[in-house]
Amino acid sequence: MRLADVERFIGVPYCEHTQDCADFVVLVQRELFGRHVELPNGRPRGVRGQVTLGELSKPYGARTDAPNDGDLVVMFERGRPAHVGVYFWLAHEGHVLHSNERDGCSVLHRVRDLPAFGAPIEGFYTWV
Repeated sequence: MRLADVERFIGVPYCEHTQDCADFVVLVQRELFGRHVELPNGRPRGVRGQVTLGELSKPYGARTDAPNDGDLVVMFERGRPAHVGVYFWLAHEGHVLHSNERDGCSVLHRVRDLPAFGAPIEGFYTWV
């Protein structure tokens, strides 16, 4: 994947009601990879919903130790798997594109910087 393909998704506004981290993953999957990912109706949203989001995400993928561009990334937040993003290999290292309330928009982090950001990785998941 080229950085130019990913950059257009940086800065997409976060909204817990209409564009949270899971909605953002769905958007990136559809527009960059042509994948149709459907989230459960009535799924939890925002900060209250994040505690169950990690578990809701796992059925969409098979765990992998060798992620590829577009794979689902589940991250810990507040000690639980509660945040999701999209993996990319850019500039010779792994990155995660994700949307979060703290920044108020989508951002691109190097995998190695996520623990300092407060979102260490729980696992990588290849889409099923």
